[in-house]
Amino acid sequence: MLLTVRMAFDFAAAYDELNPDDRDHLCYAALADERGATRVLDLGCGTGRLTRALAARGRTAVGIDPDPAMLRVARSGPGGEHVDWRRGFSDRADTCSADFAVMSGHVAQVFTDDAAWLRALRDLHRALVADGVLAFESRHPAARAWERWTRAATLRTVDTPDGPVEFWHETAWVSLPLVAYDTVTRDPRTGEDDVHRAVLAFRDAAALELSLGTAGFTVSHRYGDWTRAPLTDDSPEIILVARRGAGPEVGDGADLGSA
Repeated sequence: MLLTVRMAFDFAAAYDELNPDDRDHLCYAALADERGATRVLDLGCGTGRLTRALAARGRTAVGIDPDPAMLRVARSGPGGEHVDWRRGFSDRADTCSADFAVMSGHVAQVFTDDAAWLRALRDLHRALVADGVLAFESRHPAARAWERWTRAATLRTVDTPDGPVEFWHETAWVSLPLVAYDTVTRDPRTGEDDVHRAVLAFRDAAALELSLGTAGFTVSHRYGDWTRAPLTDDSPEIILVARRGAGPEVGDGADLGSA
């Protein structure tokens, strides 16, 4: 049983500090530029750093996320007034409203249920115009990232108004394609922990491409890292760029609605 003690720590406000690497954002911004995108959709936008960057280039931008705390940070960031922020899931996207859609921050992995993942892809297909582009990434299961989710490897200290807080990840269990991990924040003054458990799906490239095809997409590019190196068995990431086709395949689950 997990011990959960609430402490004064604003995770949403600290998220960008805890995740300063922006190589993924630079890659997606370049893809949007190459596409000549004018209307973008960011599903699972989080704190909106990428969404605001895309909007800053004169694009119409929509950011969707279910977490009100993340959207609070997104709205307050520089340029936040230029983005249409929406609380909810993929069904909040308007039909034929974007020519470029993105899921960054390994959002694709939070869909642990295959039916929910397919619903999200179909909502994105509906939201894109003809020949629109979807780009996203998922951690390559062969890289076994979960083996590096330990306190020793991930420990960081964040300053808060009430003093420093320790923050780290620990893998809880592995039953591929699913991996559970704990995010722990600790008040070093009291030793109190706040523990949140989450589960991620580590789908391989074949499974991801099959789901994209079922949802009506055709994969155009496959990359293995943020330099856009080719996808190999040793790649840390599976980064897929797919184009919207005429429509989803008809078959099992074709009548699934939005989450």
